[in-house]
Amino acid sequence: MHVRWIELIGFRGYTSLTFAPEPGLNVLVGRNGQGKTSLLEALYVLLIGRSFRTAKLADCLGWDAGGRAMVVGELAAGSRMREVRLELLAREGGIEVRGTLCPWAGAVSFAAADLALLAGGPHLRRAYLDAATARLVPVHAEACRRYRLVLQQRTRLLGDLTGRPDGDRLLAPWDEQLATLGSEIVHRRLEALALLADAVREVQVSLTLRPLSVEASWIARAIRSITRGRSREERTIRWTVPVTETAGARERLLRDAIVLSTGGLRPGVYQMALQLQAAGTLLVTSLRTLQLR
Repeated sequence: MHVRWIELIGFRGYTSLTFAPEPGLNVLVGRNGQGKTSLLEALYVLLIGRSFRTAKLADCLGWDAGGRAMVVGELAAGSRMREVRLELLAREGGIEVRGTLCPWAGAVSFAAADLALLAGGPHLRRAYLDAATARLVPVHAEACRRYRLVLQQRTRLLGDLTGRPDGDRLLAPWDEQLATLGSEIVHRRLEALALLADAVREVQVSLTLRPLSVEASWIARAIRSITRGRSREERTIRWTVPVTETAGARERLLRDAIVLSTGGLRPGVYQMALQLQAAGTLLVTSLRTLQLR
């Protein structure tokens, strides 16, 4: 899919702007606050009908736009062409969007914050995997909620039982619940990952145009740390999630989608841009340069 041109009127800081991206990769270069992200946001609105920066489209209206903004563009995919014309009108309590979206248009926003899945702590990767698992198996979300609740209650009880000779006996039922729920969660994570691994391989082939050995893995590792107190044992179980090369792949990354990248071309983003270029996917932030001042 190719955005042949886009025109903005009264959108964010733009009084008016017309931009015709080249087929393939495009780069937007400019100082902070010059409107690079706003242009990407306008493209997203044109394709999806909402913003990736804010839940309120009213924020996209320019200060001096008189409560009205226009986003117009022409899309092409093979022999299909479609002009999309959206009018954003400020209304009391919200905003009215007039116009019809293109049913075969798609977009995925990719910002620097998305790299937190790779660069951030393991809790982010666990949360990502649990969210994906819950979409496949809805009861997984309830199991995770119950696990957190039991863990909190056990932790409070552990403090109350300090120094008591019957502490281990009173903790045993809570340990059993943690073990049962933890086993259920781990097995569901592994089953979900097996399904996601197949999707990862399909995405990899579409991005690189050649088969590579790609493996998405998650290792549940129980680490028991026993600290002997006066009359009790403190047991701590931690789950770690190693990162793989494909751990940060967006499951929504579609070959025919347009990827909007913000936050500068970090090394990881640039590498992805080259892969997308090889796949013939348009990434609005890299080969043709548009200097914004």
